[in-house]
Amino acid sequence: MFEKLFSYRQIRELERSQTFASLKSDRDRRGLVPIAVIDDEAFAAQQTLTNNGYNIKALGDIKTLDEVEPYNIILCDLQGVGRHLDGKNQGAFLINEIKRNSPEKFVIAYTGGALSDDITARANETADSFLRKDADVQEWRDKLDDYIERVSNPIIVWRRQRDALVRKNVATLDILKLEDAFVKSVQKRDPEIFGRISGSYDIKDDARAIAQSLIASGIFKLLVG
Repeated sequence: MFEKLFSYRQIRELERSQTFASLKSDRDRRGLVPIAVIDDEAFAAQQTLTNNGYNIKALGDIKTLDEVEPYNIILCDLQGVGRHLDGKNQGAFLINEIKRNSPEKFVIAYTGGALSDDITARANETADSFLRKDADVQEWRDKLDDYIERVSNPIIVWRRQRDALVRKNVATLDILKLEDAFVKSVQKRDPEIFGRISGSYDIKDDARAIAQSLIASGIFKLLVG
């Protein structure tokens, strides 16, 4: 049994070899990483950020979480959104649901309201970071470039995925199977390897759901080209 466990490839193989693709410039990465904005009003910085090469789409106030599935980074206002899903907690509810169902996504919360209100406090518990709605373009640029770099790095991507699996008490063997498939996909530049294991009955439903979210996000386009 132990020999079988040790036969699974682990993320440290990528850490040692650094075989993953490295995009050459910030502007290359900016154009390849889809970013969604959830806001019932116009996002003031969007046009300037688009002019700087970011791939940003305004979604308005979403009605279902499926609308954010293709996006790797999500900017979410806290007020005036989420009315179709939870009118009380608004953006805080959306952020919690996105992070719970799609742990590979980076979510930046923002608001023009009071920083001490309950919705903001709840959002801060689950969002990856928080910015004021009126933050200058340089702040947005620095934060987005940081997350674009992270979402393009398979080591960081897998560690976040693995942490989510552990939090959901997924069986260790299922995590090993997924990690093995993930490493092989990156090394061979073939996302279908991970897709096959994530869709198979060899792993339990809770592990499969998290893995399939990673596939649906299109993140392998960044990792394997």
